This record gives sequence, C-alpha cells and structure tokens, in this order.
Amino acid sequence: MKAKREALISLFQAMEKKEVDEDIIDLLLLINSIKGIYTTSSCSGRIGILEEPALGAKPLSRWLIKVHRSLKFEEAKEALKEAKSGIIFLKSQPPIFHVVAEDEEKAKLVHEIGLSSGFKYTTFKAISSRYLVEINGTEYLTVPLGKDGKVLVTDEYLKFAIEIGNQMLERGKSRLPRLYKNFERLKKELGEDPLFKNLNIAKS
Repeated sequence: MKAKREALISLFQAMEKKEVDEDIIDLLLLINSIKGIYTTSSCSGRIGILEEPALGAKPLSRWLIKVHRSLKFEEAKEALKEAKSGIIFLKSQPPIFHVVAEDEEKAKLVHEIGLSSGFKYTTFKAISSRYLVEINGTEYLTVPLGKDGKVLVTDEYLKFAIEIGNQMLERGKSRLPRLYKNFERLKKELGEDPLFKNLNIAKS
C-alpha cells in the first residue's frame, strides 16, 4: 500500500524531529503496525491560549501558548502579554486520531474501538477507495478571555478556567491506555503488517 508507506515514512521522520507527542508514540506505532490501517495527523490532546482575528478565522489564528500537558497559571499569564489583536480564547481539546482503513470492514472495527474506548465523537467516512476514521473525544472547552490584546477576566477566573481545562485534558488522556489495549486486540485479529516491520528495521 503506497499511501501507508508514505504515511509511515512521514511518521518516522516526524519522530526523529521530535514533532510527535511523546505520550502517544507507542500507540501510534501500534496502530501503524496493524495490517490494513495507518494513522495520519494525530494529537495526544492539548490546552493553550489562542488568538483569532475574527470568529471562525482558523487559518489566521495564532497560538500564544500550546502544550500537551497541564497548563500552568504563570505560563498563561506570560503568554497573554503577547496578545495583540482579535479575540483571545483558552482552549482545551481531547486526543484525536485519524486512522485510514483500506476497506469498510476494517473501518468499522476501528470505529468500534474508538467508541468502546470512550471516544464518543468517533466517526468514519469514505474517501475514494479508503475510509477515514476519526477517533475523537467529547472533552472540548473554549472560553473567551479578552479582545485586541486586553484581558477582560480576573486572575481568579483565569485560574478557574485553566483548572477546568486541565481537568478535561486529563480526562481525555485517561482513555489512552484503554485505546491501546483495544488496538492490541485488533492486532491479534488482523496481524502485523510486514511493511511496517521492514520500514521500522530500515530506519533503525
């Protein structure tokens, strides 16, 4: 599968550059070692402060700070000093995995794994001759903090919002071990992909 080969090469290169979230590296390697499926863009969950020039203007948005672990109040305060224009948001987002399956049967298996692991926003759709499964949780938080460089909330409220965001992030991450175990079972069912094994040896 040419597409999987290219995806694996990109993953290994990203790992070498330290561009892959460390707490999901083992999980990504496990998923990609399974016959007939592979991952594309994935994230272990994140929290940060985002500046958007206008509501919904995602391509033009700018992260003032973004971390894949709990955010500290002092980090947030320092990052807010960099705000310039647009609406300032605190955002917390759960882990998300994009898994490509070579056929509908495998897509349904991956879809079921996502749901049974607690990722209730898991969906899948057909793309050309393949299927894309998005394993996604429900723990999203978006809180407006200010506008045009001016923070409009108190430190007390900021601490409260960060605390809630951190709790939601950890709640999403707490499902990762269950997801790993479920993919282990799927690997036993579908087998290991020789392509992954050969590429993994070649890069070592």
